[in-house]
Amino acid sequence: MKEEENVDKLFASARQASGGASPVMPAGFAEKILQQHHLRAQENKAFFRTSILSVATALIILGAVFGIDIESSSSSGPDDQESTVELAYSLWDPAGN
Repeated sequence: MKEEENVDKLFASARQASGGASPVMPAGFAEKILQQHHLRAQENKAFFRTSILSVATALIILGAVFGIDIESSSSSGPDDQESTVELAYSLWDPAGN
């Protein structure tokens, strides 16, 4: 908001400046406007980078939470391993029976 007030002051001083046919801008007017433009461009870039970083971090955390949840719910105990071995032997009999 402060920057907008500064810009408004610059425009007001530009309107008040009268110099005949073509009004004369106050000294440093263009430089100040250009400087404000560069400042806002840098702020926008910083905001965009921060947003991307925040979204990426959230996705990593979400993936870790779901990854841990899947591992804990599908962890196989000794009973599950035995049934898997029995299933494998029933599909492939090493003795050829």
